[in-house]
Order: sequence, then C-alpha cells, then structure tokens
Amino acid sequence: MAGFFGFFDYTKPGPGVPEDLPPKSKFIVFFEVLARKFWKLCWLNILYFLVSLPILIILYFIIGNYLLSIIESVTKGVQGAKDVQTLQSFLMTALSLLLLSGFMVFGIGPTTAGFTYIVRNFAREEHAWVTSDFFEHLRKNIKEGFISFIVDILVIFVFSVSIRFYSYQSIKYPSVGIIKYFLIFTFLVYLMMHIYIYPMMVTYNLKVRHIYKNAFIFTILKLPHTIGMFLLMVGVWVIPFLLLFVTKFLLVLLLYPLIWVSILGLMQNFYTNYVFGIYLNPQKQEEQTENKSDDKHEDN
Repeated sequence: MAGFFGFFDYTKPGPGVPEDLPPKSKFIVFFEVLARKFWKLCWLNILYFLVSLPILIILYFIIGNYLLSIIESVTKGVQGAKDVQTLQSFLMTALSLLLLSGFMVFGIGPTTAGFTYIVRNFAREEHAWVTSDFFEHLRKNIKEGFISFIVDILVIFVFSVSIRFYSYQSIKYPSVGIIKYFLIFTFLVYLMMHIYIYPMMVTYNLKVRHIYKNAFIFTILKLPHTIGMFLLMVGVWVIPFLLLFVTKFLLVLLLYPLIWVSILGLMQNFYTNYVFGIYLNPQKQEEQTENKSDDKHEDN
C-alpha cells in the first residue's frame, strides 16, 4: 500500500485540469508570461541594446544637431547661463534616450529581427534560447532587416523634410496645409505598419516588398485595432520619460535599455500573434518558417 493509509501517496495522478475550464484572457496570460520570463526579457533587452549600440551611436550623431536646435529654441527664454546649460543637457539626455529607444521599438534592422523572434516565441508561450536564437535569427534575417532599416531612414528623412517644407508654406498659403496633414497621416500609417513588419519577417518566408505590402494591408484592414495598439505602445513607451519629469530622477531612463523595450515587444507580439492566427493559416505559418530556415542555410 503506497503512502500511509492512502495519504501522502505521490504515485496517484492528480486531479488534472478540468476540460470545461474557460481559457484565460490574453491580458492575464500577458502578465503571467511577463512574470515568468522577466529575467530572460531583461537579458534580451540588454543584449539587444548592446548589439544595437553602434547603430544607436550613429543615429545619435545624425539626430543630435537637430535635437539641439529644437532644445535651444525651447529654452531660449530661461534666465541664467548656468541654468540654461543644465536644462539643455538634461533635455538632450532625456530626448535622446526617448528617441533612440523608439528606434529600438520600431526597428533598427537585423538586430530587431533577432529580438522579435524571441519575444514572438515568448508571446506564443514557446521556448527560445535568448542568446543563441537572437544571433541565429539576426543572421537569418540580415538582408531583410538591413533593407528595412535603410528604407526607414530614407522615409524618415523624406517625410521630415517634406513636412517642414509644407509647414512653412502653409503660413503663406493656408490651402497648402492640407498637404502637410496628409503627409503626417501617411507617416503615422507607415509607423503603424511596423507593428506587423518584424513579426512577419521572422515568421514567414516573404520578400521585403511583400512584407511591406502585407503590413500595409493589415494596418488598413485592422485600422481601429492598429491605432489602439499603436497608442497603447506609445503610451507605455513614454512612461519612463514622464516619470523623469515627475521625479527628476535621471536613472529612471535606464528602464529603456534594461527592460522597457522587451515589455513593448511582448505587447506587440501578443497582438500580432492574435491577428496572424485569425487571418493566416497556422500550418502554413510553420511550414514557411521551416522553409525560410532551410533556404537561408542553403544560401550560406
């Protein structure tokens, strides 16, 4: 007789999970995954930041002068040379980290592909080796990721120049203002497409033009949901920045390189997994993932 009069018998099967138990909401599952994978997400965030650091430094020098000109114009009325310099340094540090973390959220090439593969698997509640899978899928998507990054830089440059041009023109010619608002709307649609671009890149065997085409279709098809997800991500993204102005504690910005981008990536992939699960064939999804891996192994 196992146990002691039937007690403490660990050979008997447990009660198991009731078959009629309703599935948990995605909201609850998200926080369960976040708690369970917290330290892995921290390491992923740090790894992503360190590997992306050379690109982030280049981007900092590109946008630095533009940021500084904005900050100088904003702080022009502040009294006292020392106060002005302190305020400018503070704003430069805060805005730089905010914008550079934004590049990490919306995509900085192959490193984002490696990052996205990990958070996609975590959102699916599937296993992933953080370090090895990160570098493996960075390498597998190096061409698509690099092309997407170059396209992003060109689009940002073209839209920033165009919007500034039509903003100045609208002062003289108010009717031109409609072009400015159209450009802003188009640019926002392009930003929202990034919710789908990198998850699609690491999941399906598609050329870059088809990734962008499908991302645009999903953005328009699910426009209310996409706008809601975009606003939610932006709202969560700026929380450390807002805490900085409330607490005046500069170290709060360390949340960006430590954990915050991973949280945003997990949110994004919970949503895209749901959308892809509705509109795309899951079996085809797995087959294309395997084919993509095999094709890229053969290319190498």
